[in-house]
Amino acid sequence: MFKSIISKFIKSKGENKEVNGKVVCGCFKVTVQDLNNAIKNGANSFEEVQAVTKVGTGCGKCVESNKVLANELLLRKKVDENQVVCGCFKVTVQDLNNAIKNGAKSFEEVQAVTKVGTGCGKCVESNKALVAQLLAK
Repeated sequence: MFKSIISKFIKSKGENKEVNGKVVCGCFKVTVQDLNNAIKNGANSFEEVQAVTKVGTGCGKCVESNKVLANELLLRKKVDENQVVCGCFKVTVQDLNNAIKNGAKSFEEVQAVTKVGTGCGKCVESNKALVAQLLAK
């Protein structure tokens, strides 16, 4: 389901102009590019993207699909930038990906390999969600 929803919005690079202009919220005429811009300008969650773009705040019918889309775009940004997702141990998205590629099948297994979230613990919930997204790919 996750991939099928995303594939409707994210296609090959040759189609980026068409995809980026696709309206994903009819109430406020929000496009994929608007979501990308919000993320590029610092939004770090669907709720922050929503606050900036108003996506899904009209009738609400597009909330779920846009939450999935925004989360995929946020994940893509984290992967593309190889962001540090655990400051205590300087764990990056690539470290999480590597643990999964090497056979980790749960957050706990990724955590055992990378030590993500075992320092102060503040990043545990966000990284559980991130690992779930990575495992779903």
